[in-house]
Order: sequence, then C-alpha cells, then structure tokens
Amino acid sequence: MWIVASDMTYSLNTLNADRQAQGPSGLARFAQEIGLVLGGAGLIFALLALLTHSAADPAWSTSGTRANVHNWGGQVGAWLADGAYFLLGFSAWWLLLAGARIWLSTLAGWLRGQQSLAGKGDTPAPEMAWWRWRGRLGWWSALLLLLAASCMLEWTRLYRLDGLLPGQAGGVLGHLLGQPAMRWLGFTGSALLALALMVLGLPRVFAFAWGHWAETLGQRLEGWFESRREKREADEDLRIGERAAREREVVVAVEREEIEEHHPAPVFIEPAVVEVPRSE
Repeated sequence: MWIVASDMTYSLNTLNADRQAQGPSGLARFAQEIGLVLGGAGLIFALLALLTHSAADPAWSTSGTRANVHNWGGQVGAWLADGAYFLLGFSAWWLLLAGARIWLSTLAGWLRGQQSLAGKGDTPAPEMAWWRWRGRLGWWSALLLLLAASCMLEWTRLYRLDGLLPGQAGGVLGHLLGQPAMRWLGFTGSALLALALMVLGLPRVFAFAWGHWAETLGQRLEGWFESRREKREADEDLRIGERAAREREVVVAVEREEIEEHHPAPVFIEPAVVEVPRSE
C-alpha cells in the first residue's frame, strides 16, 4: 500500500508540474488568440486608411470638399489618416511598421507555444516583472526617439511633400523639433542629429543589431565578389585554352604543308637477278 500510494503521489506531482510548465491555457489562450485576430484586423484597417488618404475627405484638420468619403476606412479611416499625417507626417508609417513587428513576434510566439510564466525557472517573479517593465519602457522610449528623429528629418529635408499632407512635412512634431534644431545646429547639423537618433532607435524598435546586418551584408558581398572572381578566372582559362587550340591548329596546318611539300620520293630497291648454275 505504501508503494502504491507513493507512486500515485509521484504521478500526481509530475502531472501538476507538467501542467504548470505548459503555460496558460483555456481562457488565457483564447484571449491571446482574440487579441491576435483583432490586432491583425486593426493593422490592416490602419494600412488601408493611410494608403487611401484624401485631402478632400472631411476629417479632423479639414472640412473636406465633398460629402462622400473616399477613404476605404470610411469616416473613421479618414479621421485616423488625417490625424496621423497631421501630427507626424509620413513618419506615421513607423507606428504601423512597429505594430506589424509586434504582431508578427506575438504570432510567432503563439505558434511555437512559448509562453513566459511569472516565477518560472530560477528568476523570481518580482525580478521578472521588473525586467518586463524595463524592456517595455525601453521599447517605447526607442519608438518615441525614432518618431522624433524621423519627423525632424522630414520637416527639415522633405518639405517638398507638404502638398501631399494635411499639414507640413513631419507634422506638428516635426515643426516643434525642426525649428530649434535648425536654429542651433543648422541645416547639416540637424540632419546629422536626426540620422544618428534614428540609427539608435531603429534596432531597439525592430529588434535587430546593426553588427549582425553588417556581418550578413559583408558575407553576401564577399560571396558575390568570390563568385565573380571565380567566373572571371574560368572565362580567362577558357579564353587561354581557345587561343592555345587555335595556335595549335595553325602549327599543325603548317607542319602538314611542309610535310606535303618536302616529302621525299619513295625509294624502290629491286633485288639483283642471279643466275643459278644448273646442277649436273
């Protein structure tokens, strides 16, 4: 009885541990699936709204010039696109790209079934919560830095796009940041500052490393140059072989002509007639 009871206890503990290791299930997993579906639909709606923006639609910054809304997102889409372009200019697309990156990352984690649990492993739950909060704060800070740098660069350099937007290029944020940057750093200095801030913000927002990209690009360029060199050497070897074959054909033709012209006449040796004496 003691052996059976101990075996049953071990089996129940193992089953509970396996359930805890599997991560959230049931309602939590269903909520995550609903979030993925709604997030994907929202991204598609925002994409259509930004693509089909029209200055003639009545929206937040304009009363429009026609009653019918041209935006594929309807009145909501017209307001969304107009507000985004008015506040951020074409830099509003960074928000859509960042949202798409988060959605794809969440979808990949859902497909792999990797769910992070508070208190799982050796890391305590308060420390894990702190690291999560710190990571999210860093991501949002990097996104704001990217938006600020992009709007400032758009306002100082891409002012020719003003006619395509409800406001100025770079939006309200670009106007607020571009003027002091131009006054204190000048035309070139403000552009260098904006590019530097974008270089700092992009890897954190889209989860990549410039060093890894540089290494990958270097490997591809090296492979391309190596293939070009091998192909060039193969073509050179083929050209040398064809030239040697042509030279050999010329030499053989000359030798044949010399042999035909200076070929010695054949010598015929006739045996001498010897009279054999008749036998007695």
